[in-house]
Amino acid sequence: MDRNQRSRRQKSANGSYAQQPRRSMGSRLGLEKRNAPRPKAPPEKAAPALHAPPRQRPAQEINPQKAGYRPGTPRRTRRVTQAEIIRAKRRRRLLGALGVLAVLAVGAFVSINLLFKVTIFRVESYDRSQPVDTGIYTSDELIEALGIEKNSNLFAFSTAEKTRQLALQFPYLEHVAVEIQLPAAVIIKVEPATERFACMYSGGWMVLSDSLKILRTDVSQPDGLILLTMSLPTDFSPVVGQNIEPKSYNSLLSETQQATAETAGLQASALQTLTEMRDGLQENNLFDGTTALNIQDLSDIEFTYQNRVQVLLGSETNLAYKLRLAAAALTDPEKGLATGDKGVLDISTQRSDGDIRAYFDPDIPEPTPAPEPTPSPEEETDPEGPTE
Repeated sequence: MDRNQRSRRQKSANGSYAQQPRRSMGSRLGLEKRNAPRPKAPPEKAAPALHAPPRQRPAQEINPQKAGYRPGTPRRTRRVTQAEIIRAKRRRRLLGALGVLAVLAVGAFVSINLLFKVTIFRVESYDRSQPVDTGIYTSDELIEALGIEKNSNLFAFSTAEKTRQLALQFPYLEHVAVEIQLPAAVIIKVEPATERFACMYSGGWMVLSDSLKILRTDVSQPDGLILLTMSLPTDFSPVVGQNIEPKSYNSLLSETQQATAETAGLQASALQTLTEMRDGLQENNLFDGTTALNIQDLSDIEFTYQNRVQVLLGSETNLAYKLRLAAAALTDPEKGLATGDKGVLDISTQRSDGDIRAYFDPDIPEPTPAPEPTPSPEEETDPEGPTE
């Protein structure tokens, strides 16, 4: 078999021989006829239009032998819109965020219930000074009153509720606060109270601290305390451990005017006036010698120094300057009053030029009447007069 026959058989086996056009013997041998027409080139395809209509998808073939086959026209697949794609992405993001939050919540729950256990109780002062001054109470009493057991959960109780509980149970603590410190400590901060004022009410006497906290009640007036006179709220009933809010009264203003002036910041309240008085007396070294303090009428404030000088201050206007003027008159014997002077020191008058002057009205003791002369014993025993 020659070479041409083998090539023809291979082409017929591959299928390419039948597809190609037959060529003549001359073309196979490389010979072409002169002036022979050249084969025409296939026509060029037209360029596709810029806005061609969308190509229709072929209808989905349904297998009649498949389960769930229902005879009828085949349904066309609905096209997913861009809005649906965005909603699906948002849904996936939301589900992912919820999953993360759930994991964090489970981790927090496990850590709180298994890791944070109360193992340390500590009593501290507000200024962290040592040793801790707890007043008339002991640290063990304060810790026991908390009612918190060891190895209990550190977040299983309210610190604000425990603070109120200790404040009422231990009235001789001026300030008390319960705090937690991670990972396992409960801290009680305390400041002891001092008996400072004695105030009378309808049922007896109250002993008050510097912040007007009721420390105890008594039937008779306690000794050695500053006598405090102030306006109490209507239907007042003392409760040991609570703080008093004195009523603001000004004889020059009505209740509505007083409330409006306090709201606008033009008039201080009774509690603010008392605080300013106490601070001013301490700054001018007069507080230790003060024996009485009267803020019942905010237009006529006064205090008594060493039970011998009554100081009239008037209203709370320029109160700091009035207290400095009173200190100069009371504590400087060379420029002010003598140690034994008694009377009334009036610093309530303010002149038209704004200057404030102090006037002292001394107590003049009543003269002691001279005793009548007693007759001698001889005059009393001689019944007869002289004889001529």
